[in-house]
Order: sequence, then structure tokens, then C-alpha cells
Amino acid sequence: MREFFLPKKGYRVVFFIGKGGVGKTTSSAAAAAALAERGYRTLIVSLDPAHNLGDVLMVGLKDKPKKIAENLYAAELDMEKLIKTYLKHLEESMKHTYRYLTVINLEKYFEVLSYSPGIEEYATLEAVREILANGDDWDVIIFDTPPTGLTLRVLALPKISLIWTDKLIEIRKAILDRRAAIANIHGEQEFTVEGEKIKLPTREQDDAVMKELKSYREEVAFVEGVITDPEKTSVVTVMNPEMLPLYETERAYKSLKKFKVPFNMIVMNKVLELRTEVPELKAKIKAQERVLGEVGRKFKGIEVVKIPIFAEEPRGLERLRTLGGTIVGE
Repeated sequence: MREFFLPKKGYRVVFFIGKGGVGKTTSSAAAAAALAERGYRTLIVSLDPAHNLGDVLMVGLKDKPKKIAENLYAAELDMEKLIKTYLKHLEESMKHTYRYLTVINLEKYFEVLSYSPGIEEYATLEAVREILANGDDWDVIIFDTPPTGLTLRVLALPKISLIWTDKLIEIRKAILDRRAAIANIHGEQEFTVEGEKIKLPTREQDDAVMKELKSYREEVAFVEGVITDPEKTSVVTVMNPEMLPLYETERAYKSLKKFKVPFNMIVMNKVLELRTEVPELKAKIKAQERVLGEVGRKFKGIEVVKIPIFAEEPRGLERLRTLGGTIVGE
């Protein structure tokens, strides 16, 4: 078996990424089925809002892991529910951290936030964090991801979030220092909310905002630590032997390298392997051969697994296990 599918430090995380329609769901489901058959307790989770993992496995799925076979569990996350849960957590956190905001109707502001740019990425990241936090329940966790653009933004978020969280912590420290200086001269400041007197904190250990920032930083750093650890996380790209998926895979490779996320293998799906005198098919095969040559040139050192085109899409555990054996290695 290929080492980057095997758990080494507790559990293994595998992201299957790629352009829409190239066969990510089938490939990831096949890998999960093969790993489960080999005795690894495997969870496969669809993060794609346009779910079809259940269709490939031929079962109905929800957002809680469902047992499909021995050692194999699957779930499809509900993006709308994820966003609502994420915003509800933020709202409760805000009410606790800024108690004076209880006089403001926050619900309508968070309702607007549910349509804001980037909210899907943050909600997805929070869902991934919760799954990873319970990672020791599994040997292997496989994520069937949305099309490349959204997935890359999610994988980049931990690093970006750490940068701006560190900046916010720095700013908050400066605010507390100034408050302390004023308190030394004029005494501690306080205000009244619904008849209750509240003192403005001047020390980090008393400041709810600083506690929230440090807690968030710890959560994000945990995810960042997991997805950048090559002994913990693997990324498999699925593509078809065509120029547009090649360009997208190349951009993904560069982005992941920038954020120090491992890039382990390319699954080249729907490869034509036949002899024919039909002009259109001969031209198609030559075009695929050119792309395969480009992949070999651009991705030196990256293993490429070729999957032939099938008469019909593999569905059901038996066919998936056979295909999965090719992907994870015998």
C-alpha cells in the first residue's frame, strides 16, 4: 500500500481535490472502501455542497457518520446547517465577550452575515476542525472536497487566520496597556448594563476578548498543524487527461506548496487505452497522451495513477473496492 494512505501519528487525513466533474467522489469513495476492507477504520466525509457520495455508495447519508460496511463510515455535511451553526456559535461568543451588546438585536446582523463572502469557507473549516478534534476515533479520515477553488481557500484559511489573529492579539494587548495606564491615573473604568456594573478589564487574564482570541488561535493552530504535517495529512488530486484540469491541478500544486500542505499523488481518471482506427478517437487518445506527457514534465516526483475510462460509472462497494485497490495500492 502507498504510505501516504496509512496512519502513522494517530490517524491519517486524506483530501481528494480537483476540478468539478473529474471523478473526485468516485475516487475518494473507492479509496475509503479499499482501506476499510484492509482493516482500517475509515471515515469518508463529503464537504461538497453538491453531494453525490451517497449516490456512489448507493445509500442515503446525513451529516452524522453512518456505517456502510465493516470499518467504513460515511457522512455528507449540510452546508446551510454548517453556516447556521457557525454563526450561532459566533453570536453566543459575541454576547458573552461583549456583554454590553445584549441591548442590541444581534440576530438580524448575523442573518446578513450568512450571505457574506467567505462564510462557506469559515463554516467548512470549523466542520473540518471538529472532525479532526475527534480524529482518534478513526484510522483514516477522507475528505471528498468541493471544486478546487473553494477547497484551496479552506486549506489556506488556517495560515491566513493565524496571521490576522496574531495581529488582533497584538492590538488587544495595546488596548489593555492603555486602559491600565488610564486606570493608574483616573481609577478603573466601569459602565452599567441592565442595572449591573461592569468593570473594563485591564489585564489579559481578566479580558474576555483576549481569552476568545487566544482560544480561537489555538483551534486554528491545531488545524494548521495537522494539514501541514506530511505524516498526518495527504492530498490526492483527481484530474482527467485534458488541458483545463491540468492547468487547474498546476495552480493547486503551487498554492498548496505555498501554504506547506503536502501534495502526494495524481489520479488520472478516464484514460483511453485502446487501439482504434476511428479518427475522432485517435485524435482524443493523442490529446490525452500529450497531457500525460505534460503531467510527467510538470510534476516530477509525484506519483501518477492511471484509471481507465469505464463503460459506466463504478457504484456500490464491490466495484469501488476493486477501483480503490488501484488507488491505495495492493
